[in-house]
Amino acid sequence: MAVYSLTEVKVLDGEGAREYAEIAQSSVAAHGGKFLVLASAAEVAEGDWPQDQLAVIIEFNDKAQLHTWYDSAEYAPARKIAATALDRRLVFLDGFSPVPVADPETLVRRFYAAMTTGDVSDAGDYLAGDWQDVPLPVGTPAGIDGYRGTVAFLRSAFPDLDARIEDVVVSGDRVAVRVLATGTHRGEILGIAPTGRTVAFRAFDFHQIKDDKIISTWHLEDFLGLRLQLEAE
Repeated sequence: MAVYSLTEVKVLDGEGAREYAEIAQSSVAAHGGKFLVLASAAEVAEGDWPQDQLAVIIEFNDKAQLHTWYDSAEYAPARKIAATALDRRLVFLDGFSPVPVADPETLVRRFYAAMTTGDVSDAGDYLAGDWQDVPLPVGTPAGIDGYRGTVAFLRSAFPDLDARIEDVVVSGDRVAVRVLATGTHRGEILGIAPTGRTVAFRAFDFHQIKDDKIISTWHLEDFLGLRLQLEAE
């Protein structure tokens, strides 16, 4: 997490301030820091801020890096100059680590990866609890339990099922996917007993994303093409 050095400063000695700035800038760079604000005058929106007071903000990767700079031999001469050339207040601040936002495509890829691996233990990480499966297959419970049941059913019919994404298109809160599923027919599906045949069939799905979860999936599978493969003479 990034950390920051914030200085409120008034210049007492212009020449000393310039010498301080040169040393400070080179020492910050040497220790991996980055100036975000450098001796900038403030535009006051609320409250009091002295007209001649400037602000300096420096960013470092972490507190260890910040303290290494502040206590370094390179910065020491600048600190000495600041004691007489500047009237300043200096504080160190922790930055903010925002909660990472799930990428819609990544969420959807996890949806299909589980069909290939059979591992649905983390389905709640990418599916909303009231996920809508449209159309909901007859006899399939709604929500995440229905998804887990569907994955189990497909893998009972095709134990080596591979659900491979061929295309993904993200538009706003919708993700369109074209999938090619392949596998060996080892369990009953579409009322057809196991044939041992290796088949391939496609699915075309639209997913809706909200609050970093898939909340709805509209799907269309090429079951006619699958049946023709399984029933071929």
